[in-house]
Amino acid sequence: MNQLTAFIQTICENQKVYILQSEEGFATSFSEEYEYEDGSHLEVICFWSTEALAVQSCFNQWENHGIQALDLTVFLEEWLFGMFEEVALAGINFNENVHGEEIDPLDLVLGVIQELKQQNTSLKLNHFESLDDIKKMALELKESFTV
Repeated sequence: MNQLTAFIQTICENQKVYILQSEEGFATSFSEEYEYEDGSHLEVICFWSTEALAVQSCFNQWENHGIQALDLTVFLEEWLFGMFEEVALAGINFNENVHGEEIDPLDLVLGVIQELKQQNTSLKLNHFESLDDIKKMALELKESFTV
C-alpha cells in the first residue's frame, strides 16, 4: 500500500485530518515537483492522517506549531476546494525533514470520495447534498482547467 492510499484509508476510517498551526499560519512547504508559470514553486499545505504522525513533524521549521484536528467533512468540502482556488497542493504525511507526497487537492477529493464509498461510510455534509455532488463539482473543476 502506498503512502497516499494509506492516508486516504486512515482519514476515512477516523473521519479526521490533522494540521499543524502556529500564530504565523499552517505548516506549509513548497513543491519539489510543480511550479507556477513564473517558475516559482507551488505552495503545499501539509496534512497528516494521525495525530502521532503530526507530532513527529513538529520539529525544525514547524517546532512552534500546535496540532489541530479537522473534521473530514470540513476538509473535504472546504479546505480542498479552497486550496484548488488558491492553487495550492496538499502535502500528505510530511516528515520532520519536510518530505512527503504532494497531490492536487481535487485528486484528493476524488480519492476520499472513492474510499468513503468503498467503506460504505456516509458523512453529514454541510455544503453539498451528497458525495456524488462533491465528485461532480471536482470533476467539473478539473475539466475546466485542463481544456
